[in-house]
Amino acid sequence: MRITFVMMGWENLSVQYISSYLKERGHEVRLAYDQSLFEDKNYLSMPFLARIFDQGDNIVKQVIDTEPDLVCFSVMSVTHQWSLKTAEEIKKYMNVPILFGGIHAIICPEEIIAKDQVDMVCLGEGEYALADLLDSMEKGAIDKSLDGFYFKKANGEVIRNKKRGLIADMDTMPFPDKELFAPFIPIKNYYLAVTNRGCPFSCSYCSVSAQDAVEKDLENFKKVRERSVDNVLEELRINKAKYGYKWIDFRNPVFSPSKDWILEFCEKYKEQINVPFRIFSHPLLIREDTSIALKEAGCFAIQMGLESYDPDVRNKFLHRIETNEQINKAIGIMEKVGVTYSMDYILNLPGQEEPELIEVGKLFSGLKYLYRVSPFLLTYLPKLKINEYAMQEGALDPKEEKNINQGLQGSYMDIGSDMEKNRRKLMQTYKLFFRLMSFMPRWMKQLTFKTKIYHMFYYLPFDFILRLFDLSMVFRDYDANAYARNYWWWFSKRFNSKHPSYFFNNLKAFRGPNDPPKNRNSIKLSLAEDRSLL
Repeated sequence: MRITFVMMGWENLSVQYISSYLKERGHEVRLAYDQSLFEDKNYLSMPFLARIFDQGDNIVKQVIDTEPDLVCFSVMSVTHQWSLKTAEEIKKYMNVPILFGGIHAIICPEEIIAKDQVDMVCLGEGEYALADLLDSMEKGAIDKSLDGFYFKKANGEVIRNKKRGLIADMDTMPFPDKELFAPFIPIKNYYLAVTNRGCPFSCSYCSVSAQDAVEKDLENFKKVRERSVDNVLEELRINKAKYGYKWIDFRNPVFSPSKDWILEFCEKYKEQINVPFRIFSHPLLIREDTSIALKEAGCFAIQMGLESYDPDVRNKFLHRIETNEQINKAIGIMEKVGVTYSMDYILNLPGQEEPELIEVGKLFSGLKYLYRVSPFLLTYLPKLKINEYAMQEGALDPKEEKNINQGLQGSYMDIGSDMEKNRRKLMQTYKLFFRLMSFMPRWMKQLTFKTKIYHMFYYLPFDFILRLFDLSMVFRDYDANAYARNYWWWFSKRFNSKHPSYFFNNLKAFRGPNDPPKNRNSIKLSLAEDRSLL
């Protein structure tokens, strides 16, 4: 059977792992990809340019050309509305079953299955579930008793099956299918990887904690399921030879909770791979010996989530148990070792007031190896504990909960969630101040803080200046530089008539699901008209 994943905005490792497993089981996997230039739900949001470069028709044409038996969307909250719109357009041209999976589907299956354009929802990890689903379709009809799915009948009735257990041994999984994304992502610019699934922490603002709440009673559930060091390195060796990538971005929520794992990895990595890499970490996981090992192995940045420097806000609202003393110790270790690091910080938290921001501004201004501060305006995501706290504190209108579950909130990279006008201006002032620190030497940061000149940011055009900061990062950061080079690559493909993203590759030759295409020799169309599949 042939399955087509429909994606937008960035490379998706979950889809790559599923693709590899499905191919092992004998199925064909295709990708329809929309970079969504200037509105990728990731870094860049420029609505005017996004409208000019909108690729709505093109993405539907890509789907049709792949002749799928099943169309799948891996959905995050921020991409949910785009996915619904795209699925609706696909339904106008093809009678093909559509499935939604991904973290948003795991957390909000009821909201998704209620949509007319969605026929199925995958309730958890997709490798085993989708393989069994495609096997059943190959036999002639979908087996609606399969665990791990919600199915919608033709009359609208929903079959709600139980969830599946999780994969116990991550080393048994094939390596991610980079070839699936290679026509759409210039992998040579950087390599996206993960070494585990899950997170040892339960932060109230993170969707991983909401996923844990859904999956905690499932077979094989563990907070962290880690791949072996040798398994990770084998993947990296194979794809280094294949793609010649320049650096690696490890996108685990935290790189590893295990000191022994990190030390073994660093020793072998330096010998076998030896390209720069970035990791994510947590104050309670920063140790001197592992920091030294990471630096010597080529780690150019540890991205650490600080999120709040007010212990009361951090403990009560964020479920972060570390103390300020432990945070300062972690920072002191990185400063002593001399490993460069960045810190994430959340603005507009419930209970957050300006004295906290002044105090953390003082902290940031005195640090030598802090090369970037990444401040984000809080975005409420579905079914999170912080939503409950915010409603109790009056920071979030309970009426907004339905919109949150539908993915209608703003992006944390851009506008964040709703807030009162003066409070937004205050938070934007500190967002600009913290972002500006990324471009200042330590003496200038300290001078800016002491003179309080940053207060003038309150009156400046926030969006314009922030865009300038973002563009300037291209010249100093590995990730921003790679993103810029990727962007030029994506832009150029719009004018390549041989590429699926070609600007004029559209739907003019098509009518609808019950009408034949105008030219069957030049346009492939699969209708999957057997309604038993639905």
